Amino acid sequence: MSTEAWITRLVATRLPAAPVVVDGGANKGRVAARLLTALPRARLHAFEPQPELARKLGKRFTDDARVTVYPQALGETAAVLPLTVMSRPTLSSLYAPSGIQDKYADQELAVTETVDVPVVRLDAVLDRADVIKLDLQGYELPALRGAAGLLSGVRVVVAETALYPLYAGQALLPELAAYLEGFGLELVGVYDFFRDAAGRIASGDALFLRR
Repeated sequence: MSTEAWITRLVATRLPAAPVVVDGGANKGRVAARLLTALPRARLHAFEPQPELARKLGKRFTDDARVTVYPQALGETAAVLPLTVMSRPTLSSLYAPSGIQDKYADQELAVTETVDVPVVRLDAVLDRADVIKLDLQGYELPALRGAAGLLSGVRVVVAETALYPLYAGQALLPELAAYLEGFGLELVGVYDFFRDAAGRIASGDALFLRR
């Protein structure tokens, strides 16, 4: 059984029949589509602050009543903050890039623009979440702090995490794990490792399950 299939089976056994799923950093919707395939009765809330990506995301799911798209970022405090847009859009972040060039040493990365985007607390938008997936390029911990009012009821968190700073101010895996542990969510594994040009593990997807 593949790692993805094993995780899907493990997660599915912990969820209600019609779970509420949050996709933070939904990009163009690739992961959202996979989540809906695995959880066909889910209600999915997709957050994507990059204006062009949010438009594409909305177009992709325009006829799917299960999906609500929010052209907003997730954070700890409601605000308008500058988003640093990179030449590789999936690396754009509310934090300034730091060690990200080490991770992608074989590519020329550059800041293409800075865009002011709305930031919301997740617990101010929703009153329930069963699954939270976050791919926010270093901004995962502020987003989780903004979900504090929901975390005691969350069953599963999947969050991209780094083993060394890729963005200025980014929290690393131990801090992320310690925060979620306080809500009864236990780190059970890190998957899909990405190695930098020096062979170091730079990042991966951390899976947290309710104890």
